[in-house]
Amino acid sequence: MKTAILFPPLMKLKKNDYKDFYKEFPEVRKKFTEASEILGFNLEEKFYSDDEDIINEGVVARCGTVTICSAVHEMVKDTLPKADYYLGPSLGLINSIHCSGRMSFEDTLRMVKAMVDIEISEFPDNRYGVYFFYNIDNNLLLEYMEEFRQQGGTLEPIMFGNSTQMIVNGDFDSLEKLSTKAATQGGLGVIVPYGPPSHCRLMENVERRYINEYAPSVAIKEVEMPLLSNVTGKEITSSAEIKEELIKQYTNPVQWYGSLKYIYRQGVEKVIVIGPGQFITKSLNFTDIPFQAEHLVTTDAIKNKLAVRT
Repeated sequence: MKTAILFPPLMKLKKNDYKDFYKEFPEVRKKFTEASEILGFNLEEKFYSDDEDIINEGVVARCGTVTICSAVHEMVKDTLPKADYYLGPSLGLINSIHCSGRMSFEDTLRMVKAMVDIEISEFPDNRYGVYFFYNIDNNLLLEYMEEFRQQGGTLEPIMFGNSTQMIVNGDFDSLEKLSTKAATQGGLGVIVPYGPPSHCRLMENVERRYINEYAPSVAIKEVEMPLLSNVTGKEITSSAEIKEELIKQYTNPVQWYGSLKYIYRQGVEKVIVIGPGQFITKSLNFTDIPFQAEHLVTTDAIKNKLAVRT
């Protein structure tokens, strides 16, 4: 049976989210200590802060998520079948690059921090918002977005979850208008707490700066196992292709649904979801693709998996 390993994107974090991972698993605690030494600050203290503004700082939330995914993958990898693909949307792609053996944990965290630093310097204020739209045909939503762009608004698709789900970045006024318009067709737009723009044309200057300031230092190992491109939804294998993917993903929407359809066409029947959060689990539930899915996204599920090994 062909199998794919899936990793989560960045999501809004709340106080005490994933604290059970830290309490239950010494491997997670050890990985946080390693991450803190790499980053030069106490990642554990910030990631498990009582202040949600601190928790959701870009470098904290992203590096904390990568740290948990890395630790969990190391814990369970010997229990997993040989994977045919590694993939994930947005930050999930970076988790995939690291966990598939192409980039060390240290290099991964340093790259994530550099990405965040560039984004913050380009978007220091809350000019833009993010809405998650669902229950509306993507093609219709794109038509509405173009209508409001013609009126001077800023609206950009940043992720296609399935044929009726899309994440959209834009100015708050246009997002509100789009939400109202979508509601006339039974759609619903839900605000996602602010983050800098991503995966759209607003990131062109960030992309240029990444190319000039950080891309030359990125070291990718050659590994045979394919990854799935967020940009095209198709296989990428060589280090050169992966480096190019890290650049192109800045200004192109994530083709998550396309990636899932692609691996299914290639014969993947089972997917294994690794890491915290429910985004991947929920996205699979809302697709028409009949994967057999295993969800290693809670401490209980991970402990049960490890118990089988022993």
